[in-house]
Amino acid sequence: MPAPPGVRRTARLRLEPAAPGHGGDLWRLHQDEAVAAWWGGPWSLEDADRYAAAMARAWAVDGVGKWVAYDLETGDLVGRGGLSRLPAGGDLTGRIAALAGEAWARDRLEVGWTVRSDRWGRGYATELARAGLAVAFEELGAEAVVAFTERHNRRSRAVMERLGMADVGEVHAPGLVEGRPGVHHDAPFALYALAATCWR
Repeated sequence: MPAPPGVRRTARLRLEPAAPGHGGDLWRLHQDEAVAAWWGGPWSLEDADRYAAAMARAWAVDGVGKWVAYDLETGDLVGRGGLSRLPAGGDLTGRIAALAGEAWARDRLEVGWTVRSDRWGRGYATELARAGLAVAFEELGAEAVVAFTERHNRRSRAVMERLGMADVGEVHAPGLVEGRPGVHHDAPFALYALAATCWR
């Protein structure tokens, strides 16, 4: 039976476009202590519902968004990930464009992921990210895609490097600073980029 429109499958995952009905699963994902540590603490149900609604709008307006990922065999929640289109003219967008180049600035696509900690180290983040990159390069015709994470998030940086992304510099945004508690307004983020010519 073919997948419903918008639902995708990878070797191990079923990817459903995030929508209001996914609020409960997004809340569960962000109750994982190791996940919550990178997001300034666990999400409330209201946080999860707001995110799900925002992603539904992104799919409708931007044509891209994040998926909620489930194990293809068991149906268990694995995480979330996919593409975002950064806003045109935003301050962060401008700083990224200065480092990633005009090829990126045309589509302003960012790939990201969050995976349950009991699935870490098994390639799920890479699998999710590859699905997003395939959409960007093979369907949307993007020239470049970026990813970014707090400078000390070595796990996510390793995923970016496995994807063949290049470290193109550093931007500052609200996030975590190594050795300092809480969320900081001007945290350093490592920025990586991948050109379409380097895909596959």
